[in-house]
Amino acid sequence: VFLLVPAPRATSGRARDLSPVRPSCGAMRPAPDAAVDCDSPGAKRTRVDWPKNVQGPCISVLMPCRDAMPWLPDCVSSVLAQVGLEGDGGLELIVVDDGSVDGSLEWLLRCAEALEEKTHAGLGTETTEAPSCTTHVKFASKSVGHAFPADRLAWEPDKLTALTVTQVVANARPGNKLKVLAVHAFGPSGQGLALNRAFQNATAALIGEMESDDLRPPDCFFQLKNALRTHDTWDGVTSSVKLIGWDRPGMSRWMEWQNSLATPELMRKGRFLEIPAMRGAGLYRRLAMEKMATTRDDQNGGAQNPYRDLWEVSGRVQDCAHVEDPDYKSKNRIAERPNGWWPVDADFWQRWFAENLTAGKLNKPLYLWRQYPAQSTRTHDRCGLHRLRKCKAYFLVKPGGPCYGKAVQVWGTGDTLAAWTLDLRDALVTRLKSTLKIGTEISNELESAIRNSIQPIEYKPGAPVSWATLRAEDAKSINAVLALSQRLPETAENHGYDREKCDVPIRLFSFGMEKARQKVKSTFRGGFDEQSDQFWFVA
Repeated sequence: VFLLVPAPRATSGRARDLSPVRPSCGAMRPAPDAAVDCDSPGAKRTRVDWPKNVQGPCISVLMPCRDAMPWLPDCVSSVLAQVGLEGDGGLELIVVDDGSVDGSLEWLLRCAEALEEKTHAGLGTETTEAPSCTTHVKFASKSVGHAFPADRLAWEPDKLTALTVTQVVANARPGNKLKVLAVHAFGPSGQGLALNRAFQNATAALIGEMESDDLRPPDCFFQLKNALRTHDTWDGVTSSVKLIGWDRPGMSRWMEWQNSLATPELMRKGRFLEIPAMRGAGLYRRLAMEKMATTRDDQNGGAQNPYRDLWEVSGRVQDCAHVEDPDYKSKNRIAERPNGWWPVDADFWQRWFAENLTAGKLNKPLYLWRQYPAQSTRTHDRCGLHRLRKCKAYFLVKPGGPCYGKAVQVWGTGDTLAAWTLDLRDALVTRLKSTLKIGTEISNELESAIRNSIQPIEYKPGAPVSWATLRAEDAKSINAVLALSQRLPETAENHGYDREKCDVPIRLFSFGMEKARQKVKSTFRGGFDEQSDQFWFVA
C-alpha cells in the first residue's frame, strides 16, 4: 500500500507526486512476456504465465480521480473485491487524484491506511475458493446479472449513500492492494496525466483501467486475465458494457452497436465509425502499452507515457499528459503533433490500431458505466462530432492508417461529404508538411496536388453506379495521387507514396446510420468487401 500526503502545489502548474509516507509492502514485478511479438496481430505468441505465490500483483488497475464522491467508495470497493487472483499475487489498484476538492483524496488516504492495517494484522492473507460472480460481496445478487442491487446504480448524488471505509476494507479480497498518488493538472485536464503517472507506478505484467464512478462485477479481472491466457495472439481484451444510472435511448443504441463489435476484426474495422470498445473495460499486456508509450528522448530515457490528453492551449495543440514535452518540441516527437484535439479514449484506440495491436472482446457485461446529465461525453466540445471527425481523419492518413500513401475516395453526400473531404485534406497537408519538414509555407502547386489526392464523390446509398463511372472515378483518383508522388522526394519512406502501389484507391463511405451502411453493402457496384482494407465506413 502506498500512502501519500499532500505537497505544496507547484507554481508552474506541472505535475508533482505526493510524498510517500511508507514504502510499498514489497511488490516484485513479474517477468514480462518477453517472447510476445506485438508487431503483427496474427503473430504467434508465447502464452503469458502468471506463477502461483509471486510477491507482486498479476494486474495493475489504473484509476484517475477528480471529485468522484459519492460514487468513489463503491467503485474502489468493486475493484478491491475482485476474486480469483489471490494465487497469482492479487491486483494493485493505483488511484491518482487530479485536484479533487470534494474529499475524494482524503477518503482514499483513509482507505489505504485502513487496508494496510488490515494486511499488517494478518487479516488479508488467507486463500479462497474458486471465484463466483456472486460470492464474497455482501450485497451480491444473482437476479440482476451482476453483484450490485438497484440502489447502488443511481446517478443522483442524493440517492446514494456511500460505503464507509470500514465496509470497503471488509469487502477487499486477500492480496488486493491500494496505492494512492496525486498530480497537479497541466493545462485544462489531468486525466491523461493521472493515467500516465499510474502506469509509471504499475508493477504488473497486465494493465487494467477503471473510471472512478463506475463498477465492476467481482470476477471481471479473473475472466479478462483468463481470456488473455487463452488467446495468446491478443494484445488486450475488453468486454461488453452495461449502462447504469441516467437512461437515455440514444446512448443505449450507441452501446448496443459497440457491444456488437464482438471480434478483433470488427473492432478494427469499426474504429472510424466510433470507438470500438470502452477503454476502461479492458485489460492490456504491458508490452502493448509500452509500444503505445512515448518518451522524452530515446537516448536519455524518460517517463513512459502511453496516454495522450490533447487540448488547445494558447492557440496550439498540446499534450497535457506529457509534462516533459507538452508542445511537441523534442526531436522524437516534433513530427507527431496532431492537427486537432479530441478525447483520450478516441486517441487511445486509434493509436492502438495504428501500432498494429489486436484487442478481443468478451460478450459479457463486465463493466458498468454510470450515466448522468453532466457527463463530459455528452457536454464537452472535445467530444463533439467535428472533433471526432478530425481525429479519425488524422489517423486515416498517418502511418498505420488505411489511407497512408494511397489514392483516396470519399463517397457521400451534402455537408457530410464536404466536411470529411476538408478534414482529410487538411490532415494530409499537415502530415506531409511535417514529414517533409517544409515548415509553414508550401507552394500552391504542391498543396493543390496534396488536396487532389483525396477525391470527393457525390453518392447516396442505393444509387446506381455504372462500371463506366466507377472506372472513371478510379482513374481520376489514381492519376491525382501519381501527380502528387511526382512532386514529392524520390524516397518513398519519407512520405509513404510508392508510385508502383497506387493503383487501387481506398474507398471511404461517410455514412453513420446502420440502415444506410447496410444499403451500401448490398447495392454498391462490384460489391462492398468488408474484409478488404480498400473499403471503410467513416462517421
